[in-house]
Amino acid sequence: MKLDESARALIGRGANATLVTLNADGSPQVSVVWVALQPGEHDDELVVAHLSDSYRKVRNVRRDPRVALTVVADPHGPTLRQYLWVSGNARIVEGGAPALLRQLSDALTPGSGFPPDDAPDGFLTRITVDKVGGLGPWAQ
Repeated sequence: MKLDESARALIGRGANATLVTLNADGSPQVSVVWVALQPGEHDDELVVAHLSDSYRKVRNVRRDPRVALTVVADPHGPTLRQYLWVSGNARIVEGGAPALLRQLSDALTPGSGFPPDDAPDGFLTRITVDKVGGLGPWAQ
């Protein structure tokens, strides 16, 4: 699925998000992550980077690809903040984490120098969007 322009603008060059994966017992596991949008030829993918595969979210996606992700908009609106949620299926891809983390770090924490030069290749979680909702123009 391609996200509309308002959702693309919200994510911009990178965004803080909550990623929900499913534990083995079916309970939710929630992590705050940096997310990027990478448009494909036919579909958009949301991409999250991890320097290690020891994170529970990585293990969860390998076992069950169903995920949900929420991005909260800034600034605060007249009532609730606008937010975008997506659900879809994810897959873990080896490598590419330092490059994506540098890109996201430049956008979200300029000057932080993250990740370090000797960071491992890590892993990417690539999320194919199936559903979109929330509060904002993307939910119309």
